[in-house]
Amino acid sequence: MKKMTTLAKVLAFALTAGLTPFTSVHAQNRQGSENSIKDFPKISFTSVMGNFNANFSGRDITPDFLVNHLGEWLGTGTDHSYRLVKKNKDELGITHSVYEHYYKGVKVMDDMVMLHEKEGKLIYVNGEIISDINLSPKQQPTLQKMRAIIISDLNAQGKITVSNIEEVITKVNKGRSAAVYHTSKVEALSLKPLKAFTYYIDNESGTIVKKNSRIHDVDTPSQSSTYYKGTQSITVDSYNGQYRLKDNTRNIHTRNGTNLDVDTVNGGIISVEEYISPTANYTEDGTKPPVEVHWAMKNAYDYYMTRHNRNSYDGNGSKIENYYNFDFGGMAGGANAAALDTPLYGGIVCMLYGNGKIFNGLITYMNPVVGIDVAGHEYSHLIVSRNGLGGLNYQGESGAINESIADMLGTAIEFYSGNNPNWTIGEGITTASIFNPSPSPYMRSLSDPNNVNPGPQPDTYNGTHWANTANPDENNDYGGVHTNSGVGNYWFYLLSQGGSGTNDIGNAYNVTGITIEKAEKIIYRALHQYMTPNTTYLDAYNATKQAVTDLYGASSNEQQQNVKAWYGVGIGNGVLSTKEITKADDQFRIYPNPVKNGVFTIENNKNNTSVEIYDISGRLIKSAQKLDKGTNKVNIDGAKKGVYLVKISADGSAAVTKKIIVE
Repeated sequence: MKKMTTLAKVLAFALTAGLTPFTSVHAQNRQGSENSIKDFPKISFTSVMGNFNANFSGRDITPDFLVNHLGEWLGTGTDHSYRLVKKNKDELGITHSVYEHYYKGVKVMDDMVMLHEKEGKLIYVNGEIISDINLSPKQQPTLQKMRAIIISDLNAQGKITVSNIEEVITKVNKGRSAAVYHTSKVEALSLKPLKAFTYYIDNESGTIVKKNSRIHDVDTPSQSSTYYKGTQSITVDSYNGQYRLKDNTRNIHTRNGTNLDVDTVNGGIISVEEYISPTANYTEDGTKPPVEVHWAMKNAYDYYMTRHNRNSYDGNGSKIENYYNFDFGGMAGGANAAALDTPLYGGIVCMLYGNGKIFNGLITYMNPVVGIDVAGHEYSHLIVSRNGLGGLNYQGESGAINESIADMLGTAIEFYSGNNPNWTIGEGITTASIFNPSPSPYMRSLSDPNNVNPGPQPDTYNGTHWANTANPDENNDYGGVHTNSGVGNYWFYLLSQGGSGTNDIGNAYNVTGITIEKAEKIIYRALHQYMTPNTTYLDAYNATKQAVTDLYGASSNEQQQNVKAWYGVGIGNGVLSTKEITKADDQFRIYPNPVKNGVFTIENNKNNTSVEIYDISGRLIKSAQKLDKGTNKVNIDGAKKGVYLVKISADGSAAVTKKIIVE
């Protein structure tokens, strides 16, 4: 059963008085709260999935008082409750509390409210919340039926495992609205071809309403030969009179994944072989790729331990397992690398690396997929999924941000290694083939996302090369997650190194870099304290602003460069302000941009709205034109080529300014 909710309804519920407030678990009487809750800040919603934030700084409000009136503030009724699932105090003295949202006792997937306090007073609140839910519980499909549904969807040839079934309320992005369903959450895994998903099956209709990929693509010192980085220092393990690629201190184990399989009875990975050497120093050509992986993981572990005080990917010292020479099946074959992270069989967490060959090893499509930035990227996916807030869903904008953070931190690991670091991902892996005789010498570029063949990325939000995020699935890279990550990548580069120019929407930017060491602290903190599963780029903007405020101050140079860097990629206005931006695209849409033939369209979702046009110097060139709700044509025939500002004003709302380019 589904229920549709729009952003307008979310806002209406959030601002409606007369609803019943909550403690952390259940409803309580509202009496006596009217004179105090009016001091709560207005909620800023940034997406139809319920992403929101509110600045409590200077309001002298305690966390307990907000929790006791949370339902009234968020606009949820008596069927809703909130449960405290996490509370910790960080190294800056800020305490973070996370409450999950339940409807009629059933968890609302991805919904959470995060309270951030210092010295007993709230400073910031953010999260995801859908308040407009009206569902009745439905009987779950049988395990046999759910298995049949998933097998049909996977279309896999080999063994498929279905397990870990949980009843949840699931929300699905429908563009300008969100739908909610009473569902069964199910984990599924296939090894040939490699596929692992979390499925959400509607209990009423038996259809798949959503699915998230679970694939994000005694010690002895040794001087061993890597594939790309020459001879490097690693740690190996004495084993039956020989040596294997195992680092007991860091708990890293690198093995041969050629015949990798899963033990369906006892759990865990089986049928793998060790890479053996008669001496501690690996020098043979056949072991250079796995040695590269082993060395990369050493650097990844040391980076996170040194820079972020994180012991292994989960912070608990868990084993870091790597498998080289894995065949991903299908067209990919060995031309891929991935992080596999599934709770099935007691939890399987590992990284898989291909040899670059396809069609059963007959054709070399690329060199071994084992570079330090690639390995660091895959390892960082495991960090993202364990941010303590549900990770970042691997589709649409949240999936692109997931990929981008993996690129950012993978690059940070390469810089930490000190071994000829650079701002590209996968240099040396691409090679000429019958499929692409002239590829770029790297897979992605953080400093120039547009300049990649194949697969150019956007460096501007909704700019050139931006991929459509609607209807994400396997056929469109889950809404362009490996494409739209270029926007976050370029922000990270600008913040670290600086740069200037004019982006695809006409923003002229000039950023002074603050160093990669500071930039990596900002994104790591934003990920772990302020990002929810359906984070958009606007939410990432707000998350990094709050992270910079925590680390360096609200009006610091670091904050100034942060907002300038986001402006450089098309988000925000590039200046510090006490009022945060809101997601204009949810209410207004302008196209085509660039404008040709002097006419463009504004799609308007609000009443009592008007538009004015200014040139870049601020001179009014078109007086206010009333906009109808719906589609409006705006004529600026006669305007010279250049950049113009479109100011859209609506009663009761802050004006929204967008840039257009006239050709």
